[in-house]
Amino acid sequence: MSDLYRVELHYPLDDVQMDSLYYLYQPIVGASAISLYMMLIVEGKRMNKVITPSSLSRLNAFLSMSLLDIEKYLKTLEAIGLLKTYVKHENDLTQYVYQIHSPLSIKAFFKNQILASLLEDSLSPDDFQKTIQYFKISLEDLTHYEDITARFQDVFHIQHLKKGGRILKYKEEFQERMQKDVEISYDYDLLLKALSNYQINRSLLTQEDFHYMTQLASVYSIDALTLAGFVKDAMQSQGLNRELLKTQIKKHMEISESSQLKEIYHKQPLQYQTQDQQDSPLVLHMKYLDSITPYELLKEKQGGREPVFHDLMIVETLMLQLGLKPAVVNVLIEYVLGKNNNRLSKRYCEAIGSSWVRKNILTAMDAYNELMNKDEEETQEVQEKSVQEEKPQVESTDELMNLLSQLKEGQL
Repeated sequence: MSDLYRVELHYPLDDVQMDSLYYLYQPIVGASAISLYMMLIVEGKRMNKVITPSSLSRLNAFLSMSLLDIEKYLKTLEAIGLLKTYVKHENDLTQYVYQIHSPLSIKAFFKNQILASLLEDSLSPDDFQKTIQYFKISLEDLTHYEDITARFQDVFHIQHLKKGGRILKYKEEFQERMQKDVEISYDYDLLLKALSNYQINRSLLTQEDFHYMTQLASVYSIDALTLAGFVKDAMQSQGLNRELLKTQIKKHMEISESSQLKEIYHKQPLQYQTQDQQDSPLVLHMKYLDSITPYELLKEKQGGREPVFHDLMIVETLMLQLGLKPAVVNVLIEYVLGKNNNRLSKRYCEAIGSSWVRKNILTAMDAYNELMNKDEEETQEVQEKSVQEEKPQVESTDELMNLLSQLKEGQL
């Protein structure tokens, strides 16, 4: 005997939901899945009147789909949030209950970064914009209008009679439309730990922020450690800049897809290697930075463990987009890690890297000398303001001097 099914439809779809089903959901899941969904809606209307289970072969006959295809599209509808499935096994008989969920509202759909991103990727830019425009409503500017809408008590009078009278009273309970958002599974514990390591103020992040960032991470397959790095770079004084976070992640994916992390495995070209023949610790360390790739340096700094992808992408960006040479990047890595508590800061790296590009820094020694000049300028500024400045700021300069001294001696 074929398995049986029942369909529960709590509320019929309205015109807007039908439009969203075809314009928003169909490009993502395909026409076959939507056909199955519409068939289940019709079955739900029928079964609201006649509560009798039907055989799955009925769907097979009406849709001209194999049972394997039906099973596949049922799972597709479940995953996208349009269907919930329950099963009961009793006396060698399996019975399913398919609970229909309405499409999300237009606002909720585009707020969901998984669905919005999938739709954008499924359509051409022109079709995507046409779809958005279709759901936009042109509203009159009511700034210069007066609201003259009648109130209930202005129109109606309820007369309470002792006997035989009619009192306006509603007892009917309307069932709400059942909507189900896309469910995702993400390693929140690891994400929270990584955010803590970056010293991000949790009070600046709302529950909606976490929902937003994990949806983006699910769309672009970003692990928790890498996501935490992007969140750190997108944090501002008032909280998370969501648009900046999304832009960074999409930019990261474009670089990843185009380069697949090729630049970080390159060593310093021969013509830009250190030519000084001295055996000083500084010269020897510069030659060492010439001889290894940025990937190898990061792995060394990680104690031999694989570097996190976020750090690799920062370095890849420096080399691919800014065009910095491998040894120059190595000097920058050591400097930023030493100055920033062993953490690579994307903004800080790009700020220094952009400056070096404009100054045509091509060798490790040039990069080191530039850092020395930077230090001398900062020291001079501190000395000029020593009367006004407090002691902790002087100590900050002492730390910078110590850092450059370690770099010079090859201790970093």
